[in-house]
Amino acid sequence: MPAAAATSLFVLAQQPTPAAGGSGPSASTIFYVTLTFIFLTAIVTTIVTKWARDKCLKFFNKYHVTLERSRGQTIWGRLKVFPTGVEVVYDHPFVDPRGRKKTSFLIYQHELELQLLSLFRYHAELKPEQQKQRLRQIHATFNPGPLKRLWRSVRNFVNTLRDAFNAAIGAVVGQYQRMNPTSMVLGSQAGSVTQIGQTLLGKLANAYEPLLEQYIGQPVILDVADPINPNNATVEYTGYLADYTQQYIAVFNVEHRCGEPLAITLPDVASGDKLPPLPGPPPPGAPAPVLPPPLKVENDLAVRMDGLRMKIQNTRPDPVVVRRLEREGFEPVEFGVVIPPSGTLDLPARDARGATLALEVVRCFDVVAPRKWATIRHAGELVEKRGIADELYLNQLPLVPKLLRIGGNGQRHEQKEADAIETKP
Repeated sequence: MPAAAATSLFVLAQQPTPAAGGSGPSASTIFYVTLTFIFLTAIVTTIVTKWARDKCLKFFNKYHVTLERSRGQTIWGRLKVFPTGVEVVYDHPFVDPRGRKKTSFLIYQHELELQLLSLFRYHAELKPEQQKQRLRQIHATFNPGPLKRLWRSVRNFVNTLRDAFNAAIGAVVGQYQRMNPTSMVLGSQAGSVTQIGQTLLGKLANAYEPLLEQYIGQPVILDVADPINPNNATVEYTGYLADYTQQYIAVFNVEHRCGEPLAITLPDVASGDKLPPLPGPPPPGAPAPVLPPPLKVENDLAVRMDGLRMKIQNTRPDPVVVRRLEREGFEPVEFGVVIPPSGTLDLPARDARGATLALEVVRCFDVVAPRKWATIRHAGELVEKRGIADELYLNQLPLVPKLLRIGGNGQRHEQKEADAIETKP
């Protein structure tokens, strides 16, 4: 008997103890869930990245624009905005001296900060359907409804507390892990869950700067670095602040008016000496670099030859728009390109020699510029900030104006009524 009892005790000791709370997920389940989270994270990141086009650049998407590069070169055509860069589709394909046909110019995302100085959109150079779209865009931008105002306020609030929200996402995931220590699935994919939350939060948040937010829709003056002497001189553009992001700022003008018409007759020269490379930007306080003497100067437009190319530089303080090129024996060529101050128009000498450029001085147009080179330096008259009742149009409800009279708005409203009564005969 004692031997049998010992054998029975030995067998009982070998039996595994049942797991408390049931068995956890199998290895195959954890594997498939891990794959699901990996693909879900990639899909969410890809979709958000695809939509993450800068909203200031999106203002000009599919419009005819002029792109000014960092040293004053101008490119014009229809703009296409992508998350990874921009493309300017030329109005007409051209063939270079080596016989290569070119139809567009691409600038990738990592090049935009270095090469893009300004983007210009001029109403008179748009097609009729684009002019109508621009007017609708202007109206929607400067007259947003209550839902758009509320959505902007929410996005500004999220951006202000972005760090707190990111920390909260991590805290929630960590707390769930502590409360469910047996949840191997979440324990292995906590990083993916946090990444998805932070990606969506970054898309929802809006660039918010109180210094600029108060001037949305108000007259401002945009200072953009001069392309020839960027460290010491700026070019000023007036308009109304439309929007801003971390990288760009947009200033619009409702009406685009032209100034005096100009004309310049280009030299009848097919080629010339190659121009030396443009010197680098001088340091602060240093004089501007000296450019080679021009072949001709007319109406403050300087013409230089650069091999087989003809370069027309605008030395005026105001931008000019090139309407067309007229040459005897050829059909006129429509341009619609804006040459900003110190900017340069590059033309093939074989097509431009002896021709006449018809131009107009412009002072009002739409401009988008990188904040690396541009800043709002001056502002017009600041309109008093609207209250929450004005933002949501609550004062149009029947009882709200009476309730608000106990505050500042009610006092102003009563004062207006009193002034109106006094002026009645």
